Amino acid sequence: MEQASQRHALWIAKAMARTDLAPLRADDVEALGQMCTVRRVEAGKVLLKSGDPVHQILVVRDGEVHLATRQRVRGRQAVQRIRSGGVVGDIPMLCELPIPFDVIAGSDATVLELPRDELVALLQRSPTLSLRWMMSLAKRFEQTQRRMITLLTADLDSQIASVLLDERDRDPAGGWVVRLSHGTLAGMLGARRQSVSRSLARLRKAGVVSSGYRQIKLADLEQLAAIAGENPPADAGAAGK
Repeated sequence: MEQASQRHALWIAKAMARTDLAPLRADDVEALGQMCTVRRVEAGKVLLKSGDPVHQILVVRDGEVHLATRQRVRGRQAVQRIRSGGVVGDIPMLCELPIPFDVIAGSDATVLELPRDELVALLQRSPTLSLRWMMSLAKRFEQTQRRMITLLTADLDSQIASVLLDERDRDPAGGWVVRLSHGTLAGMLGARRQSVSRSLARLRKAGVVSSGYRQIKLADLEQLAAIAGENPPADAGAAGK
């Protein structure tokens, strides 16, 4: 197997779940590498359309892709951001359903394409890879379930605080930042942009966030977690709090 293909295969395996619980055999890694196609896409590129059958699974190698719905009044709205290591399409594949949203490159990105039939055959003959994929599905289901509970029971300030904690990245200075516009954040929460802007203004006044162009800096993770009604993240005491 070519060295680049092996690197991609090992990276996919690592992104799936804990390596100590399901170490992959060499032939699993080789099979993943052989079926993997690397695709570089530009921001705004539509990768899949709502209603399309799922012929390949996408794994985001770098950059990000957005899952979007089409609304009569607002048009296309991003409802979820998939970053490096994220998987798109495996749930509708396993349920034998068309994909329920548009998949769009949110930035210039590299995605790894895994053909459906070849991946299913590999999962059938590899218990360790199947276990890893099951762990990945369970983790994503838990995150989705937690977000749904927050959306159904919490006020908008708490909802925004929860999403900001989930979507945070490190900035070059070592602090925390969320690279989302107010409009995208509103789409993810099913809220009006004006309401999101007012809520962020309250969070700024409380000293837990500050805003820039298409990004929100997080000043205090512990306080943000308290507003979200969640336990502080394990890295809340790190640089940038």
